[in-house]
Amino acid sequence: MHRERPTGKRPGTPFPWPPAWRVCFGMLLFLGGLLAWNAAATASEAAQSLPPVVLDSAQNSVSLAQRSLYWVDADGALTAQEVAQRQADLPFAVRGHKHRLLLGPKAALWVRFDAWVQDTSSHWELELTHSGTDRISLYHQGPDGQWQAQHAGDSIPVRDWASPDRYPVFSLDNRSDLPVTYWVRIEHARVPFSGELFIHRHNHLRELRIHQQFLLGAYFGMAFLLTAVAVANALVFRDSSFAAYAVYISVLGLALAASLGVGGQFLWPNSATWNGLAEFILLPMVAVAGLLFVRHVVQPRRIGRGLDRLSLTLAGVLLALTAWDVARPSAWSLQGISAVGALTMVLVYAMLLAAWRTGDRWVRWIALGILPVLMAGALPVLRNFGLISSGFLSQYGMVIAATLEAPLLIYGLLQRSSLQHEAQTRAKALSRTEPLTGLTNRHNGMLRLHESLVRAQRYDHHIALLLIDLDNHAWFEQAHGREVADRALVLTGSLLRSVARDVDTAARVDDKTFALLMEGPVRAAQAVAAATSIVAGGLRPSTQLPVGTTLRFKIVLALLPEAGLELDQDAQAHLDWLRHALDDLRQNQRKSIQTLNF
Repeated sequence: MHRERPTGKRPGTPFPWPPAWRVCFGMLLFLGGLLAWNAAATASEAAQSLPPVVLDSAQNSVSLAQRSLYWVDADGALTAQEVAQRQADLPFAVRGHKHRLLLGPKAALWVRFDAWVQDTSSHWELELTHSGTDRISLYHQGPDGQWQAQHAGDSIPVRDWASPDRYPVFSLDNRSDLPVTYWVRIEHARVPFSGELFIHRHNHLRELRIHQQFLLGAYFGMAFLLTAVAVANALVFRDSSFAAYAVYISVLGLALAASLGVGGQFLWPNSATWNGLAEFILLPMVAVAGLLFVRHVVQPRRIGRGLDRLSLTLAGVLLALTAWDVARPSAWSLQGISAVGALTMVLVYAMLLAAWRTGDRWVRWIALGILPVLMAGALPVLRNFGLISSGFLSQYGMVIAATLEAPLLIYGLLQRSSLQHEAQTRAKALSRTEPLTGLTNRHNGMLRLHESLVRAQRYDHHIALLLIDLDNHAWFEQAHGREVADRALVLTGSLLRSVARDVDTAARVDDKTFALLMEGPVRAAQAVAAATSIVAGGLRPSTQLPVGTTLRFKIVLALLPEAGLELDQDAQAHLDWLRHALDDLRQNQRKSIQTLNF
């Protein structure tokens, strides 16, 4: 019987390593730990020994990225003096570019940097290029060793800031004998903090502010002008779409003023409460106003009731979340608002795309105008979720997009209003116009005749009334059909419009009978000339009629009011008088024109 040679290995156990291998593995672990400890110690030593920022005449602005250290105090309980005393034991690290931190409700971010002023002829200032920070303070020790503090932020009225401005700005110590250590304490609870710190020469910072204020002033001036134009159009044309646009652009302007610090600087410098709440309230209100504006303009009910109901539901949810966020502010409520705001932007463009398919050209201008705002509006949402850092586009993207949006939206609204106004004008004209020939209908023609008789009696002059009958209308219908007969009526209406003067009225008073009212003072020769022109125009061949056929007219005319005829201002009586004469004229095949009282 064959037996296997024992290997010294039990079933299910790993193969034992040789002693030499175990020694080598242990040495590798030891060396790796030593290298890691050395790297950490080197990084800590480098973090504690960053060179000071030299402020000389060769530069106007200096970024503190990679030139400052940071540490987060989770409890926010330490003072500047305590942090300075314990800095060697605290895990400070180098703060880089696009650095994002989500601080807790009690946490505080500490940033340390050293600055050495060598150009004492200039005044240097520290700027946080970000508005909306809850609270920011700058600490340093003066020459006498006493701690000096400057404060700013949304929890403080702007008038009480160290330097009232759009962004927090602090003055630096101008001594040049040695570097000065500065400590920046930042509280920013619900939104990831990623603002950048810069040191500027005072004159250079003022120049930047002048350029910024000029550009922002141009936008806000344009927004104010467009609001006034929209209100004026809403009142003049009675178009509620312009009123909805005025509300939308007003809320958008206030929201941008809040997010850019303009509102706190100029509109509500004395209110710390509103300064802290304005951005969290107005930005969701922009989404609500934009959604309701697009809903009012596009009218999704004509496309589908689902979009309409969803838009109203999202608007209500966003308002409720905003109220909840004001009552019980938290990171969760803000993220809820951001998520619903993102859904709102998607729904807005879904409504515009659905309306685009209807073929209305003005919808394209509305869609193209809102697209930049929707794209820029996604940046604050991404920033609130900590996916991007604060930067130029996240701060000024909405202003740029709103500037591009304004002329496109106002042009689209004007096109929409023009089309609606034309439709209303046509609908209003239909109430006074006969639809086949385009002439004045019988009712409006009788009103004009009555008014003309009143004026003729008041000013003692004559008007002329011509009653025209298309004598061969029945023959057209019998020989060539109803379509050709209607075409003959249309040609008659066109002929009467060409003969009538601007002050005259051409009306259709019966199936094949028309009237031409010539406003006075009118002489008999003018009335006869008009009648002759109508008869001659009908006898001219037309490509719209069958070959060899023409329009044959019978015309009765009279100068009104007739002396001795007791008709006064009775328009119907005058018309009946001419109608009886026209009935008699139809029996006379040789005569086309008959005058009654010439």
